[in-house]
Amino acid sequence: MKYITSILFIGLFALTNKPLHAQISTSGIDVKAPVAEQTKKGDTLLMTLSNENWQYKLGEPIRYDISWSGDAKDLAAVRYSIGPEKMKAVKSGELVLKNGKGSIDIEGVNSPSFIRGEAKLAVNGKEYVAIATAAVSAEAIQPTVKEPQDFDQFWAAAIKQSKSRGLETKMTPMGNNGSTLVDVFQVEYSFENDGAKKFYGVLCVPKKVGKYPAILRLPGAGWVPLSGDIKTAEEGYITFSVYIHGHPVNKDLAYYKGLQENELKDYQFKGTSDRDSFYYKNVILGCVRAADLIYSLPEFDGENLMAWGSSQGGALSIITTSLEPRIKRSVALCPAMCDYTGYLHGRAGGWPHYFAKPIETEKQKQDMIKTLAYYDVVNFAKRIQVPMYFSWGFNDETTPPTSFYAAYNQVKPTKQLFIIKEGFHRIYPQQVEKTYGWLKSQVKPIK
Repeated sequence: MKYITSILFIGLFALTNKPLHAQISTSGIDVKAPVAEQTKKGDTLLMTLSNENWQYKLGEPIRYDISWSGDAKDLAAVRYSIGPEKMKAVKSGELVLKNGKGSIDIEGVNSPSFIRGEAKLAVNGKEYVAIATAAVSAEAIQPTVKEPQDFDQFWAAAIKQSKSRGLETKMTPMGNNGSTLVDVFQVEYSFENDGAKKFYGVLCVPKKVGKYPAILRLPGAGWVPLSGDIKTAEEGYITFSVYIHGHPVNKDLAYYKGLQENELKDYQFKGTSDRDSFYYKNVILGCVRAADLIYSLPEFDGENLMAWGSSQGGALSIITTSLEPRIKRSVALCPAMCDYTGYLHGRAGGWPHYFAKPIETEKQKQDMIKTLAYYDVVNFAKRIQVPMYFSWGFNDETTPPTSFYAAYNQVKPTKQLFIIKEGFHRIYPQQVEKTYGWLKSQVKPIK
């Protein structure tokens, strides 16, 4: 078993008091179950970097420091590898620790990138793993994806068509976990996308008569709906947690497992060779139409709509904000779906890593390149017009920092960034506190 040193983290479901449903990860992109960090007190393998913030300038030498805090300080060699994330290591070997410590130096890197170091140590039949990732002029990383000439026209036409069908909203009361302050509903709504399509979500509305700001919550990858955010609604915000797969959100777990094993299996790979049949076209249109749903609510204040999402949800937060001008502020944590074509240029691309492995035929590859450009977060990030708050960790192996910096660096308006340098693909308590704190500081609820 591998043991990875990390910071305590929490899931999206922790944002509520008692979740109606909690998003469950099936693909490794969302919140993961905790892994044991050590077999006994003190058994920890740690890799860190010479610069405290793990950030380096072009050409600046980088030193990886490795330490072992368990028994037997002078051990058999630690195996290490260092290189651009997701790429072949440029330096690897074995390092014998002295008094539990050792260092590896590499020459300065001359291109904006992320250089990942990994150390492994086997002790008493167990393998420990430590990771540290150096950011080299990260804010100079530029995208590899090309923007289609008709990008704006394509999405304007798709959104216009989606609005040709009324919302046909249906609201079904759900349990509110005993809250005396909030009403909770399953909401069903419709839109047009080559026929009638339906979306569902969990809506939490303060019971007190008034006009309230709203937060649109976009989901990470998975097959179980997000829980309703009752806690935030109790503070005076409408919250709407979207389910992107066109199914009710009030079923039992067996229902969603059935979807996972059948209809939703590998959904992110469906239709990648055609821009109109790609799975995420329907997803994006449904998310954009969620803004119309919010605006239709009599309790909404008619002005202050915000968005929040992590991973796939971080991508959808950027995308929806770029396409829906009524969203005034937005949060994206470790966004997926950024700079897909990075792999075709010798560097990491974004989840779902479409080009990480060879494509069967050249025609299929070219069709995918053409299609995915309409769905790459990079091209939406260029169009952001409102303040955004971002957060991530450098050790993220699922949504590589190289990919999301390619998108982040395109965002021009006011933006803020909170980095947990040791962070993996997690949602950490600090991120929840800072991002929700930022949204709430921007728009105060009516008490």
